[in-house]
Amino acid sequence: MEYNSKFFIQTLAKGLDILEAFKTDKEELGITELSSLANMPESTVQRIVNTLAFKGYIYQNPLNKKYRLGFLLLKADYSTKNMNELVQKAYIHMKNLNEKTGENVNLAVRESNSLLYIKHVNSKHLLRPNFILGERYPLYCTALGRCLLSDFSEEELAILVNSPLEKYTPHTKTSFSDLTKDLKFIQENGYIIDDEEFQLGLFCIASPIYGFDKKVIAALSISLPKMRITAENKDDTIKWTQETAKKISADFKNIFQTN
Repeated sequence: MEYNSKFFIQTLAKGLDILEAFKTDKEELGITELSSLANMPESTVQRIVNTLAFKGYIYQNPLNKKYRLGFLLLKADYSTKNMNELVQKAYIHMKNLNEKTGENVNLAVRESNSLLYIKHVNSKHLLRPNFILGERYPLYCTALGRCLLSDFSEEELAILVNSPLEKYTPHTKTSFSDLTKDLKFIQENGYIIDDEEFQLGLFCIASPIYGFDKKVIAALSISLPKMRITAENKDDTIKWTQETAKKISADFKNIFQTN
């Protein structure tokens, strides 16, 4: 079909050309590289990638300004790594954790400066958190978000968190130093707690999930009303969350190595 067909949308075709340019050995591509691969002007490429990044189809690395495919395309099996299989395998472990604790179990990934929920196993309790799949939430004041940032260098973190942080509750930490301390805690202990920092009455425990290259690729959490966390169940819940995240990490590594 020619570009001048009355049933042909040129802008959409150019966007698809940009996405097809990522069929290369390079994980990330800059504007100049995309311009060459897609055979279109850099100014046109810039407008298209801005739109694709805003919609979550590609992601810009804040440190080098280059782009890679975003989670929405990975989930659709656009890339060679089958994200659907990863989520399915994670779900088995999430279901086990849900049955053990009776609470919400969540899986999330990072998209730009937000976290994106991609899988839930809901609590059977009538009173439970309600986060929406596909919705974006802040990174800095959630347990999941901080886990997703836990392998960032201070330089990368400063680029990503380059504006004043909103205080969602009286307990929200908004200083850069507090954030870096929390990320160091995750690196050393394998988990972090969100005690009413994003939403009053909400208590969350999260652990990072790693890929074969030891980079954080997702995060797992348990979320529940604070009234249901006690001195008796807190330590076990932390331990079970960590153990489940490690099992999912092992599955993720195996899938990526065999694809």
